[in-house]
Amino acid sequence: MKPALLPWLAASLLASSAPVLAAPQANAEGAELYARHCADCHQPNGEGLSGIFPPHRGHVGALYAARGTPDGRHYLGQVVLNGLTGPITVKDETYDGNMPAWEGALPPGEIAAVLNFMLLELDPAGLPDDFRPYTAEDIADLSREDLDGQDVRRLRQGLDRFGEQATPTVAKAETPAEDTTPLPLESLFPQAIQVAVQNSGLVTVLPSGEAWPGIEGAHYDALSPDGTRLLVSGFKTGNVYLLDARSGDVEATLPVGGVAQGVKISPDGRLGLAALPDGNRVAVIDMEEGVLIDQIPVGPEPHNSVFSEDGDLAYVTLQGGGAIAVVDMRQLAKRDEIATPGLETPHNLDISADGRRLWIRDFVGRVGVLDLETEEMLKTLAVGNGHGGIDVIPGGAYVATGAIADSTISVIDARDLTLAAEVEVGSGPHGVRASRDGRYLYASITADDTVAVIDTRTLKVVARVPAGGAFPFWIAVPGNP
Repeated sequence: MKPALLPWLAASLLASSAPVLAAPQANAEGAELYARHCADCHQPNGEGLSGIFPPHRGHVGALYAARGTPDGRHYLGQVVLNGLTGPITVKDETYDGNMPAWEGALPPGEIAAVLNFMLLELDPAGLPDDFRPYTAEDIADLSREDLDGQDVRRLRQGLDRFGEQATPTVAKAETPAEDTTPLPLESLFPQAIQVAVQNSGLVTVLPSGEAWPGIEGAHYDALSPDGTRLLVSGFKTGNVYLLDARSGDVEATLPVGGVAQGVKISPDGRLGLAALPDGNRVAVIDMEEGVLIDQIPVGPEPHNSVFSEDGDLAYVTLQGGGAIAVVDMRQLAKRDEIATPGLETPHNLDISADGRRLWIRDFVGRVGVLDLETEEMLKTLAVGNGHGGIDVIPGGAYVATGAIADSTISVIDARDLTLAAEVEVGSGPHGVRASRDGRYLYASITADDTVAVIDTRTLKVVARVPAGGAFPFWIAVPGNP
């Protein structure tokens, strides 16, 4: 596995322009927001995960104090605003991945506040005597620069003591798992797909490239079985959007009482689910009326869901509980909870065509296979770093998973539960979904703003299609919910 980076900094809170010693209230609020938005990756204590998510503790103060043109203070603000793409070294360990930009998802005051919390609480010893807390105005000024994650990495290379990678790194060789023979796009997309493009606040339809704007923080998306409705969660907005999947018109904007993660639509198209990790519940949406009808307590930090074929049950990952919640969709109540030994942070999931197995992707680089009849974890496998989507490819031969802190799609043989291939696709692959017939696999590449198309017969990349915006996160495909 390659080392990784990813959500490198992140979170929120109100700004403070007070002196260093007068910021306890800001720090208290920042601590709460850091726990909500940053701790999954960088851990509650800010120490990160070795080789996957770099630490904040004992590191960010030295970055702030670093000299350069621009200096470390400028650089840190740009990291949170615009993300960071490419390899960095922290405490002699390399992290190579893609952190998303937070501009647009968080207002300037919140970005200022989380930076102040990180600096004052996680690395105060590294701060210089002339430290100045960030303000909302500081962040607004920084946001006037038009940068992307690769530009921000170049800023880091100009900092004293952090420019060890200023010499161009050796690029990865063009993957042998790539077929460069051009193919007509129409042949690669038997049906149009919808890509949630998070930082641009839109859904892109491929292969046409049609853009549906006005969907702030477009994060996870799911199609109804008949292909007429699209459900989209808004990253950090507290909204779920219901769209006409033929025109892209937003039919309803639903405040769900908390930040929504994964969304899913029942097999009969009547109900939608949205995972609400802050409230430990899932929201239930009436798809016909476009209204929120219930919220079901399920357990710690639900993240995504999948339905049984008949729609009677929904299985919900409990990322904070190391388990799967089983929800009775007729009673709209939690029925059971199944532990996921070997996967402490179950994140995304899919179900086998026969309904007997759950395939579960965790947050830090593993996949587990859970037998639903015996409730036994049959096997766990190491895959790419960080978290990602997972898809049981129609036909049943393969299961594919992304790795947002890596550069590969892991393809697993579903019959013998072994890793069949690691397909190089570019930095930060997250969402994965195959075409209805299982011939082509689509992967959203968050750092490159593309969708990679993999031929499942050869396990080679056959096309890279622009996603029409920044940070494509999830993919909805007709016939493969």
